[in-house]
Amino acid sequence: MQHLKRKCLRASVRLRHSEIYRKSTMAVLALAVSAGEAMASSKGAAGFTKATQEVSSYQTPVSNLMKAIAAVIVLVGAFNVYFKMRASVMVA
Repeated sequence: MQHLKRKCLRASVRLRHSEIYRKSTMAVLALAVSAGEAMASSKGAAGFTKATQEVSSYQTPVSNLMKAIAAVIVLVGAFNVYFKMRASVMVA
C-alpha cells in the first residue's frame, strides 16, 4: 500500500511540474476570465442601451425647459435695454 501511495505522489508531483499541466491551467484560467468578461460586457451593453433610451425620453421636456429659460433671459434683456434707453432720453 505504501508503495502505491509513493508512486501516486511522485506521479502527481511530476504532473504538477510538467509543461502540459501549466498550459492546461493557463487555458482553464483564460477560459474562465473570458467567459466572465463576455457575461459582463453583455450586461454592460444592455445597461448602455437602457440609459440611452431613458436619456432620449427626456429630450423633449429638457428642450422645452431650455426654450423657456431662453425666453426669460430675452425678456429680462429687453426690459434692461428699454429702461436704459428711457433713462437716457429723460436725462437729455
